[in-house]
Amino acid sequence: MGKPQDNTVDLSGIPLTLKDLDRVTSYLQHSSEHIDTVELCFTELTDDMLLQLLPALCVLPHLTTLSLNGNRLTKAILRDLTETLKDPKKFPSVTWIDLGNNVDIFSLPQPFLVSLKRRCPKQGNLPTILEFGEGQVSDLESQDGLAESQEDLRAGPGKTDNIGLQQTDRTVEAGALRDSEQGAGTPQT
Repeated sequence: MGKPQDNTVDLSGIPLTLKDLDRVTSYLQHSSEHIDTVELCFTELTDDMLLQLLPALCVLPHLTTLSLNGNRLTKAILRDLTETLKDPKKFPSVTWIDLGNNVDIFSLPQPFLVSLKRRCPKQGNLPTILEFGEGQVSDLESQDGLAESQEDLRAGPGKTDNIGLQQTDRTVEAGALRDSEQGAGTPQT
């Protein structure tokens, strides 16, 4: 078995069977020192199939990227992935796991995100559920802006000076609200 080209195992678009998984597992074990990316996109992986691969994947010492998008994975697999990520000895170098375009995975649990964040502090601030409130303030600001521009149109020319002052007050209030939410929502590492 040879070293993977560009340290990437890319089986994307190849429908995998259980027999294929045995071969993939064997290859991952024999080439583990040379693998930093595994691409298993659109391979028809199911939860059970990923569970079979998980022991070989999680011990790859240099694996940084695991792409599992476009498969038949369900949110049930997130429990197993989250538990695996909680152990710092497993997936020691992973900074990216792509689970997009699967059956019913629309969001990731907070412990999953926190476990990934602990592995890659150099990557900057990854968004977490706690920071979701920040987006809501921005949405409110844009709605206020729309309402105020409609008020400007109704008021006519020369009558918008007071409205401009009100806008500034609202922006300051929204900024203070955003700052207080950031302080409360930023997880301590």
